[in-house]
Amino acid sequence: MRSILLPALALLVCDPAFAQPLAAIEGVDDAELRAALETAIGERSAQANGTSSSLRQARTAAGRARRLLRARGYYGASVTPGLRAGRHPVVRIEPGPQFHIASIATEAGEDTRAREVAGAALAMSADQPLQARAVIAAEARGLLALHGTGWPDATIGEREVIVDHATHSGNITFRFNPGPWSTYGEIVGDTAPWRPQFIARMSPFTTGAPADREEMLAFQRRLDALESVRSARISLGPVGEDGNRPVDVALTAAPRHSIETGLSYSTSDGGGGNARWTRRNLFGGDETLTLTGNLATLNQSLRAEISRPHWRRFEQTLFVHSELKHEDTDAYEQDQAEIGAEITRQDGRRHYGAGVRLDWSSVIDSLGQRDVVTAALDLVAGYDSRNDPLDPDRGMRGTVQLTPATTLGDCNCQYVRLELRGSGYRRLGENLVAATRLRLGSVLGTSASSMPADQRFYAGGGGSARGFDYQLLSPPALDGTPFGGTSVVETSVELRWRVNERWGAVGFLDSATAGEDSQPDISNMRSAVGMGVRYYFDFAPVRIDIATPLDRRDGEDPVQIYFSLGQAF
Repeated sequence: MRSILLPALALLVCDPAFAQPLAAIEGVDDAELRAALETAIGERSAQANGTSSSLRQARTAAGRARRLLRARGYYGASVTPGLRAGRHPVVRIEPGPQFHIASIATEAGEDTRAREVAGAALAMSADQPLQARAVIAAEARGLLALHGTGWPDATIGEREVIVDHATHSGNITFRFNPGPWSTYGEIVGDTAPWRPQFIARMSPFTTGAPADREEMLAFQRRLDALESVRSARISLGPVGEDGNRPVDVALTAAPRHSIETGLSYSTSDGGGGNARWTRRNLFGGDETLTLTGNLATLNQSLRAEISRPHWRRFEQTLFVHSELKHEDTDAYEQDQAEIGAEITRQDGRRHYGAGVRLDWSSVIDSLGQRDVVTAALDLVAGYDSRNDPLDPDRGMRGTVQLTPATTLGDCNCQYVRLELRGSGYRRLGENLVAATRLRLGSVLGTSASSMPADQRFYAGGGGSARGFDYQLLSPPALDGTPFGGTSVVETSVELRWRVNERWGAVGFLDSATAGEDSQPDISNMRSAVGMGVRYYFDFAPVRIDIATPLDRRDGEDPVQIYFSLGQAF
């Protein structure tokens, strides 16, 4: 058996070494050109069977070699297919000299300015090699220059290349059809139910400026990105009496209303469901009204939010919200009412925000009942390069939030709450993704007992460290219930394996702790391991996870189970 397995294993390991080229190459000394020819010719798809089959392979290889040589400027090359001894296909090549550019001309009909603009953008000169790739790239640069400087309708005409074998050179004539010189006119079209002023403010150009095809596409992308728009189309009308071309905007509205629902359950956090109703384009400026209701074991809430995108400037959004909330956890029971406003600004992958909020709460915890009024300023900065917010497989996300706050009533203190959150995603293979998460938090200026219960830090549970009861990894009160602390550390590591289009599996390690000191302390962190199953719908995965503590203590459940929509982070 061993004598049979070893040769078979050797054949499996060495099989790529026996891959045969479609034909051998003779007569080419330039190493770089020879490598390019070998790549262009390719490998055999099957072994030759007889002389006629070998000749066909040689002729096929010769045709591919000719195309590559012409593309690289070897217009006088001699390419001859044939057979070696043993009927092996071969291509004998005499490349000859590489042709160079002798002259370059540009034509744009009767439009002298368009000809000058396109010609200046070619960035080609005489005496450089006459290579197809360089010629095509120069032509694209000429067209792009016309599109960006007042000729958005320009197209490429029939290019002409005349090769002179006596001088080993070529004369190139680039031809463009520039279309009419165009400047922006007024924005027209039936934009109802959107306000015309709002649509005009979304444009990146000004009336009278030379039309730029990329600016028009950017305008279209901006409109496409609006919540209330299903599709947008931008085009230029005929030249008007003022010399400008009107900008025609055609919009298709998205549904005015939508309803979304979600369910979740875990043995540590209990069950819950939520529903969200959305009304789009509330006042004709893509404003969105969102009503969200949450009914869960630990909390119940009703929230109303109005967002006004591109408020005062592009990619700046104003949010105004109010919320009624009831929470009943092992740490505290609370009734809360909150109002607030926030301004966020998007800058590519970066975003910034500043907001104010005011909340009234009645809290019962181990210290008794307290009525508290809290005024807070939230300052946020973040970065997001994930490729998919619900199921990313590359990129990263990070946020930093700084919250100075002051309280009145039965709690009278001032403090600063700092919180950092980050997650990263990296593809390790075709179906394997590594995901990591980190959370750090600290409260400066007061103690946990002096601040409102909901502003303390807690750890443990489905959104923190799976495998532990909700808020279990927090400093305890005198009666043993979670009290909360002034610092928190959480980490998670997941390996996500996509088994097929619909199913996936996950292995994870979660660790967390909340501390009494403002400086996070990792020495008290506890960890749990687990595994999970994912079922992938077209919009997001559904997850089921099971986790167990690594150092389970008396009274702790051996496992916790979690069910929800979307990845854990």
